[in-house]
Amino acid sequence: MRKTIYLFRHGQTDWNLLRRMQGHSDIPLNDEGRKQATVLQDFFKDNPVEIMASSDLCRAQQTASIANKNLNAPTFYSENFREVFLGDIEGMTQDEICKKHGEDNWIKWTSHEFKDFNFTYANGECAVDAIDRFQKGLQEFCEGNEFTVAGLCTHGLMLKRFLHSLRPDLQEPLPIPNCVVYRIHWSPEKGFEFNP
Repeated sequence: MRKTIYLFRHGQTDWNLLRRMQGHSDIPLNDEGRKQATVLQDFFKDNPVEIMASSDLCRAQQTASIANKNLNAPTFYSENFREVFLGDIEGMTQDEICKKHGEDNWIKWTSHEFKDFNFTYANGECAVDAIDRFQKGLQEFCEGNEFTVAGLCTHGLMLKRFLHSLRPDLQEPLPIPNCVVYRIHWSPEKGFEFNP
């Protein structure tokens, strides 16, 4: 059976404003992030889901809960849907990272191209490993739950890397602002499909 999943990024946090790398740090939404998540209620009113999934980090849980307020769909949380683990750069700003590790490494780290997917900063999770974790978790979610349409709240870098792994032919990086929504499909026969 073909299933539809609406993947969406969490709302804004104070660390987003500072361009501070959150990774697995458990940072809550700020006031603007809660407003952004409220707008998702209109999206899910027009595109109702039967189940809502989320990363277990609070910024994603809060976003999913607000987005799901009117639907009140059952909710599933998993650490498999967390952001990429950032290792030694977690908690640093973009400027601090570039100053300490160089612009070239930052470009590789933020790249959407597969050739850079094995790069990571010290003690961090490379794109290949993060995508594998996320995809296995999402496949288990699809196989283990009865639904036709689901929502899933995750994180910016994880979302970008996963979607580009499904479509390596995309030349331009996908925009991933807070609370953006992308639709993918899954079936046992074809696996995951993404047609932006």
